[in-house]
Amino acid sequence: MTTTRVPVLIVGAGAGGLATSALLAKHGVHSLLIEKRREVFIYPKARNLSFRSLEILRGLGLSDEVHAVADHVSEMKVRPALNSAEEKLAIDINAIFAGLDALSPEPAAQYCPQSRLEPILLAETRRRGSEVRYGTELSSFEQDDAGVTAVVRDRDTGESETIRADYLVGADGVHSPIRNWLGVKTSGYGALPIYVVFIYFRAPWTKFVSHLADGDAVQVKNADVDGIFLLVDGELGMFITMYFPGKGESADQFTPQRCRELLTDAIGEKMKIDIIEVAAWQPYEQVADQFQCGRVFLVGDSAHTMPPFKAGGANTAIQSAHNLAWKLAAVLGGTAGPALLETYHAERHPVGRFAARQSLTGPTLAVLPMGDDGPQLPADEECSMFELLIGYRYHSAAVVNGPGEPDAVQLVSELRAQPGTRVPHVWVRDGVSTLDLLGPGFTLLTGDERWCAAAASASVAAHRVEGDEWAAVTGLAPEGAILVRPDDFVGWRVEAVPADPEVQLRRAVTTILGR
Repeated sequence: MTTTRVPVLIVGAGAGGLATSALLAKHGVHSLLIEKRREVFIYPKARNLSFRSLEILRGLGLSDEVHAVADHVSEMKVRPALNSAEEKLAIDINAIFAGLDALSPEPAAQYCPQSRLEPILLAETRRRGSEVRYGTELSSFEQDDAGVTAVVRDRDTGESETIRADYLVGADGVHSPIRNWLGVKTSGYGALPIYVVFIYFRAPWTKFVSHLADGDAVQVKNADVDGIFLLVDGELGMFITMYFPGKGESADQFTPQRCRELLTDAIGEKMKIDIIEVAAWQPYEQVADQFQCGRVFLVGDSAHTMPPFKAGGANTAIQSAHNLAWKLAAVLGGTAGPALLETYHAERHPVGRFAARQSLTGPTLAVLPMGDDGPQLPADEECSMFELLIGYRYHSAAVVNGPGEPDAVQLVSELRAQPGTRVPHVWVRDGVSTLDLLGPGFTLLTGDERWCAAAASASVAAHRVEGDEWAAVTGLAPEGAILVRPDDFVGWRVEAVPADPEVQLRRAVTTILGR
């Protein structure tokens, strides 16, 4: 059996795995990404991207490609039948994201389903020289003090190969074999009492939704059927409905004939309907107790699984990948100590747990007939979308003077360049945000040339940012400075120029990197 050597082996090519691979490649780290599926996801899973995910894609240089296939945030209309002229708004998604536009150079949210995002991330990963193999599964792995030895198998040929990697990233989904092999426990609600069937079909049905915008959904609710229509591609559509085991129903009852009958009732008239595929699904709300186990890290649904009631799943996965990638790159490149990797769990576990719990709220719950045993979060525990998307503050060894208690999420009411928060967005000139000033390494933002000189001596990128808006947002005087990490989060803040700015800056970088 041949042995292949790679710095990082990633298992699972969903949003989290592909983002990890692309972000590592941006930092010059080669990875091998394997996925047991034989192709990218072709259905519109994980539909809306938040501005924070769009910022990360912007940092990868993918904004133009994403915006070319993305659209406004998707809405849901409700009708008594698909062919009915009677229609009203079921969920005002735009209202959920209202008031967030000023926080980012990107739209507050956009419809960019996984079927469109995956090919973009895949192409970017390969363009930067990393490898992605579909139809390949992980057979086994073991780790030691120096790395991870894994056996992978080609599902078509049956041939196996040994991979020796410095680190393994498990992005292998809600039922993560990697997490289970590690013996990592999970906490949370678990499997929700929501039993869903996705019916993929082809029919001349799009004439009834031709006036809707790309990504919009239509809920049909009448005496015979309750479900949601989504466009996939052309006349290929998806119908989402539920079944109730408590009433003796099961997913096996959704035969092609029954699906055609359901769709006929939902459409409101007979037409030729071809059933392409039927898939059962049950959402989970669970978070792994550990995001790191030795040289193995969990990303995406394997780390934090949540129902899509607040567009949290893929967005949280991309943001966790962003947090992990630069840290792996720094350790592999020898600029950081291994202790930096421990801050991945310290920073992302509280956020993942918070996002998962908050996913048990939201207007989507109102359209799901779950009954009284469904998940409920007390109204006084529901947070704002600002807090959920960006209003949190990291507490770890990778934040100098970061506040808070370990493994507890700390929320802020606004971004003012506090250590541990995402750097504030301010337009510094036409089309250029403070976020666009950030590179793959550390960046110092200041209004004082003495800090810029110190940064040059310390081999840290620096930009002068001045103006009333920056001062008002951050509360920094011109002689103050913030040190921004490669993941756009403030790692250190200082209010004035000390006698030895270069020494202080080097000390902050050293502290963050765990050297």
